[in-house]
Amino acid sequence: MNLFKDFFHQRYFIITIMIFLLVGIFTLIPFNCSFIDPVAKAIGDFDVYDIVYSKLREEQKADTNIVLVNLGNLSRKEIAEQIKLINEYKPRVIGIDVLFEEEKDSFGDSVLADAFYSTKNLALVSKLTDFNDGDDLFDSIKYSVSNFSHHSSNGFANLPNDDEVNFRTIREFQPFANVIDKRVAAFSSKIVQLGDSTAYSNMAERDNETERINFVGNYDKFYYLDAGQLFDEKNNLNFMKDKIVLLGFMGLDLNTKTFEDIYFTPLNKRYAGKSFPDMYGVVIHANIISMILSGNYINELPKWLSMIISFLICYFNVYVIYNIRKKYKDWFGTYTKTYILLQSLLLLLIGVLMLHYFDYRFNITLILAALVITSTVNDIYQHYIIKLLPVLEKPLWIKTEFGNEL
Repeated sequence: MNLFKDFFHQRYFIITIMIFLLVGIFTLIPFNCSFIDPVAKAIGDFDVYDIVYSKLREEQKADTNIVLVNLGNLSRKEIAEQIKLINEYKPRVIGIDVLFEEEKDSFGDSVLADAFYSTKNLALVSKLTDFNDGDDLFDSIKYSVSNFSHHSSNGFANLPNDDEVNFRTIREFQPFANVIDKRVAAFSSKIVQLGDSTAYSNMAERDNETERINFVGNYDKFYYLDAGQLFDEKNNLNFMKDKIVLLGFMGLDLNTKTFEDIYFTPLNKRYAGKSFPDMYGVVIHANIISMILSGNYINELPKWLSMIISFLICYFNVYVIYNIRKKYKDWFGTYTKTYILLQSLLLLLIGVLMLHYFDYRFNITLILAALVITSTVNDIYQHYIIKLLPVLEKPLWIKTEFGNEL
């Protein structure tokens, strides 16, 4: 009974609340230290969960519902010839990850527009521009020239941080975005809508502002064709029937990487200190589409549940560290540091295993932040708070005249 009373002493609640308030204050302070900006960016782009994709996850089964076609440096006339050939095999949807921002030669444009017109389910990319932080929406959207966009559905191809491609890793996407007075779908969402209305509805019902991408793999996890292979008469293209065909830039050829429209992903073998981006934009869209079609999403704990779990773990840590100081004053520093290290490693291990085996992401950032400052806040409470307000140490469990405890 004494242990029970001690565990629920009000001091541990007070210290835990102090920790959460301090963490909250830190998140609100606008730090502006330009000299550490490169370091901050590098640390900010690190995610320990990347190790699941780059090191732990078993080889994933290929998705045969999607065909990738490299456009290389083909002209618009040659792209039109590709589309006409693909249409002969009756694909379910054709998506083109190219923004045709301006008109070029009239013949090539007219041939391409005609190919678009002849395509049953066609999706082109658009681009969201001028984000308004105050209203949390984009002020405008850029489409391909009207000769092309009028013959297609359109979806924005923006990926989070894709304007910072030099170092940022793509881990998530926005299924929808707000533009002035309307809600628009992402390129991947639009393609799924055209190809599988049920999968599209399931994604929309999740109503998540962003979705973590559950990567299948690079282009070799889908049917794929290099720029010149499509016209090779030796190739049997019957596999394209009823498939989602995505055309986009994947290098001048698949063996020659360039820095154009290529990104870091969690699949990069060097998940820390990356050297070269590993996945082209059109392949990222293929991974997103694959995830939506299969319904194999990465789920996260609701924020309210994460807060409750974080509070309970923090409360337990406060109790343990407070009593370590009380019983082992001479070894307090060593024991506390060891305890913090071991629990941090355990939490990371639990988080990684949950993602690896259950596709469930457990956000441990708040727990780790609270754990790091628990010892300091304990000291503040013992050295300052209880001296100013000694009543806080008065136990709530008192004996009444009848001998009962309250």
